[in-house]
Formats: sequence, C-alpha cells, structure tokens
Amino acid sequence: MNSCAQKQSFQIRDARLTEVEQLPAIEISAAQSFMSVPGLTWIATSDAMSADAHRKSIRTGTSWVAVNTMDTPVGFLTASVEHNDVHILEMSVASPWQGYGIGKALLRHLKQWALREKLTGITLTTFQEVPWNAPFYSKMGFVILSNKALDQRLASVLDREHSHGFPKGSRCAMRFDLRRIAHQK
Repeated sequence: MNSCAQKQSFQIRDARLTEVEQLPAIEISAAQSFMSVPGLTWIATSDAMSADAHRKSIRTGTSWVAVNTMDTPVGFLTASVEHNDVHILEMSVASPWQGYGIGKALLRHLKQWALREKLTGITLTTFQEVPWNAPFYSKMGFVILSNKALDQRLASVLDREHSHGFPKGSRCAMRFDLRRIAHQK
C-alpha cells in the first residue's frame, strides 16, 4: 500500500486516557496552518488544550480520535454537553493528515452520537474568515448565530476568547440543529 493510501485509511473511535498526552501535539501540529493567516500567526505558538481538559472529556465520553492503521491518533474532537447541546471545545487534525476528510468524519461521528444522546444541537466558536473554520462548518450544515441569538453561555465563550487575544469580531458562534436530521430518520 502506498503512503497516500495509508494516510487516507483511518477510523474514528472513543479517545482513551492513555492517549491524553498525544492530543496536544496534534493540536499544535494543526495550528501551524495559522502561520499563513496574517494577524493570527501567534496561534501557531500558543498553548494547546490542557491534558486535564482532555481527561475530563474522555471520562464523560465526549472525546473521539481519528486513528491511523497503527491505531495512533492523528486527529481528535473534544466536546462537553451543555444543557441540550454538545459544544465542541476543540477539533484538530495533525498537519500531515489534513485534507483527507478526517474533520468531516469526526463531525459525522459527533452528530450520530448526539442524536443517540437525544441532544438538540451542536455548538462551537470559530474564526469567521479562516477557510478551515466558519466556511468549513457552514458546508457541514452549521449556521452562524447572530449576537441576538447567542445564549449567555456562548456569549461568555466569545468574551473569554476576546480577552485571550482573539481580535474583536473575528470569532463567531455556530450551531447545528440536530432536529433537522432527527426528523429525517
């Protein structure tokens, strides 16, 4: 099997506590894409999500990894349940594995999990203009929420992001309404 075919071969499964130390390296690798975005290059050298945050999500069953044929994580999605929504805390794919559909597969997996859990939506915050952020999620069925549509939780997340250095107005909250696909079944 050639290396291209091997890179395309992955599966999604629950993350394991033994993998916690590998996940920040995936996030740092993924963040290198920001080196090409003027004004956001600092993200490439920022801290990754803490191992403790990953542990918490793994223990609550809201963390999934994309693994290669050697069962090594190459991408992850870490989330938390907030009322009737599941909120994506971080989704990252290691740089060499980007462009193979791993992000889409992680989101499909999350949607199916959330439907089984009888949740009504998936939320996240992301950059509005970065191509692999809001435009990507829009293609996956997420909708940007207007400021008026933000609940207190999402408004607080955006405020915290601004206070941590994200340019004001560069970020947005998005939501995928799971009831759309629940009714199709």
